[in-house]
Amino acid sequence: MEIKQTINNSAGLNTSTEKKADTAPTVSLEKDSATEKGSATQNTGELSTVTVTDSALKLQQIEKTLAEIPSFNAEKVERIKQALSEGSYIINTDRIADKLIDFEQNLF
Repeated sequence: MEIKQTINNSAGLNTSTEKKADTAPTVSLEKDSATEKGSATQNTGELSTVTVTDSALKLQQIEKTLAEIPSFNAEKVERIKQALSEGSYIINTDRIADKLIDFEQNLF
């Protein structure tokens, strides 16, 4: 399969809302039937187009940035471990209860 990338500088229309869509690069995929079917005599040159909007590109960048952020604060975990091992970690039960109540109330 041969992949050709072309840039579509014109903005398209979102047909469901009739609003102007983001300007987006267009990737054209040309399917070579001869290669896929193993026959050197048949080539229909079927063409498919994929459009990637600016919003999708921004989402990709956000995903990449989020993937680089650690999933937890290792320094904070280490401080809590240290406090627990020393017996100096204080559990604020009133704060925990308030947070549980707030969470429960926000469910409805």
